Amino acid sequence: MEACIADIRAWMRENKLQLNEAKTELVAITPSRHKDTVDIESVRIGNSNITPTSTARNLGATFDQNMTLQPHVSALVKSCNWHLRRIGQIRKFLTMEASEKIVHAFISSRLDNGNSLLYGLPDCQIQRVQDVHNTAAWILTLTKKHDHITPVLKSLHWLPVKQRIIFKILTLTFKCLTGLAPYYLSELLQPYSPPRLLRSSNNRLLKEFRSRTKSYGDRAFKTAAPKLWNKLPLSIRQSKTLASFKSQLKHHLFKEAYKRT
Repeated sequence: MEACIADIRAWMRENKLQLNEAKTELVAITPSRHKDTVDIESVRIGNSNITPTSTARNLGATFDQNMTLQPHVSALVKSCNWHLRRIGQIRKFLTMEASEKIVHAFISSRLDNGNSLLYGLPDCQIQRVQDVHNTAAWILTLTKKHDHITPVLKSLHWLPVKQRIIFKILTLTFKCLTGLAPYYLSELLQPYSPPRLLRSSNNRLLKEFRSRTKSYGDRAFKTAAPKLWNKLPLSIRQSKTLASFKSQLKHHLFKEAYKRT
């Protein structure tokens, strides 16, 4: 690792860039049952010794040692609630249109940023994020908190948090299949090729992979994306454009989320 970082520092120096040692963090990600087997005292970067920490931020997400994402969810909920309290204080002075723009700018954007990382987390963690989503809907529509939230979300045409996560993963999947996504994501997906000619050969299915661990492997894009993709109706999988796919996908997920109401 130190040799790799040294090469990166050299490349950055040649390209008039500088590696910020003060902002460099180190976290050793390992299953909780194996945490005692990993012993990393420090990593040398330039003139600094970087010691391991329990959490580290990466592109707006907070990774922890066991990838439970509890610190990330806590930080997300705390940030959104801070903004919701202030939006609630001025909501009665704003129009519905202005309020909706503010909610999307300060709340929805945070909930959707990197939300595919939350796929497969325990329901109790997803519910914490859903509670923030519900509060935003209550404030936006000036609905009392003791009123049932489902009709409110349905009237706003908002997908629940679980469906928003699935929407993000499947949108990335469609981009991978149509050449709109980076190669490092596209190479994780493989078309399903049956050993002999079957009716399903032209159904635009993906090969599903088995994982060895439920808490890590089942949440990985390589494992989750094909399973979710293959469950979609054929008409959605055969969409020609991204706009058409997203429109049909949202309609499908919306029906699935509110089919009992």
